[in-house]
Amino acid sequence: MGIKNILRRIVSKDRKIVITGLDNAGKTTMVSFLQTGTFIEHTPTMGKEETTIEVQGVRMNLIDMGGQKDFRAMWQGELDDAQFAIFMVDAADKDRFAEAKEELWKISSVVKEIPLIVLANKYDLPDVASLSEIIEALDLQRLSSFEVLPISCKTGYGIVKAFKKIYYKMTGDQLTKKLRPKAVTIFDKGGVPLTSTSSDDVLKGGLFAAITNFIKESFNSELNQIKIEGNTIIFKRSNHLMGSIVIDDTENIDAKEAEDGLNELLCHLENMCPELEQEKLDEEKLKFLVEQYSTNLLE
Repeated sequence: MGIKNILRRIVSKDRKIVITGLDNAGKTTMVSFLQTGTFIEHTPTMGKEETTIEVQGVRMNLIDMGGQKDFRAMWQGELDDAQFAIFMVDAADKDRFAEAKEELWKISSVVKEIPLIVLANKYDLPDVASLSEIIEALDLQRLSSFEVLPISCKTGYGIVKAFKKIYYKMTGDQLTKKLRPKAVTIFDKGGVPLTSTSSDDVLKGGLFAAITNFIKESFNSELNQIKIEGNTIIFKRSNHLMGSIVIDDTENIDAKEAEDGLNELLCHLENMCPELEQEKLDEEKLKFLVEQYSTNLLE
């Protein structure tokens, strides 16, 4: 269920993916999110950085190209033997769209020959350009083939959806997630539900009451799972939070994968909410973070 587990299925052959875009667009942050499942601050990339991810015994090479002016001349050479190109745009920095357009069109001859996806980053921020604005600003309609997808390399919003699309464009095959959780709920230390996301109305009536009661009784004990109404509910605990995930018993799902994914979400929330260390809780922030991250779990 977690981002890392989902992405382990994505690549079936050796692939070289070159990631370009202006400095501060979020290229390195995206790569590290794919590796760790959470946000990490990075200094600007000098030249290029290559990250190799083992996917079912196969290597996926992500070439993260420096976005500063001194390094942009390197993009073309790396793209010459690439199977896929990503161009990252800071959707919140509209003042640099003209500069991004200029750099994209310098490599247009190459990206016309291989699949291209434009990732519009920072969709966790309120004042971002719409996808249509980005298409117009970068003059993308002149390309024979392109796609623009919104993501956030800080909250994880849309990252799995974007890489499912990349997989399809590289291989022609659809990637189907093995795990489709029915609901995810986050609780505080006292067992009070803070926020829930679900793919349907599963979190109603007796099932949600059973989950809540179990949480309240079990925060300080060893957690595992319970089965009720044809569902398995898996529980995990972090330093300051607790989570539950509901999966359908009929779908032959690996409970360990669900447990790992829930743990990944809790670790992400702990990382993004340092105020929890001071016993402070911003429920609106937590709700927003869960909603953003859950775009990778419930779609």
